[in-house]
Amino acid sequence: MIAKQTQGAAIIALMRQKLCSNSTDISFASKLWQVFRAVITGALDELGVVLGDAATLVMETIDAHIQCLFTQVLQLDPRTLRLEAL
Repeated sequence: MIAKQTQGAAIIALMRQKLCSNSTDISFASKLWQVFRAVITGALDELGVVLGDAATLVMETIDAHIQCLFTQVLQLDPRTLRLEAL
């Protein structure tokens, strides 16, 4: 019985450690994206004369894809939420 409780506590601790690690990774990725976004925006601003309104469209498209990525990483997409509800 004690061995089962000890094993259960170890599994809980391992899961907690994985969750914290994932949170740290996601937080870092979010901060890193802000840096990349600033670089991309600056480059698109410089190309504004050539690209015109397309530069805004490019940035909006990139932002939408990144939003989808973070939604999937955080497992907030409808498919994952349905699977967790089962």
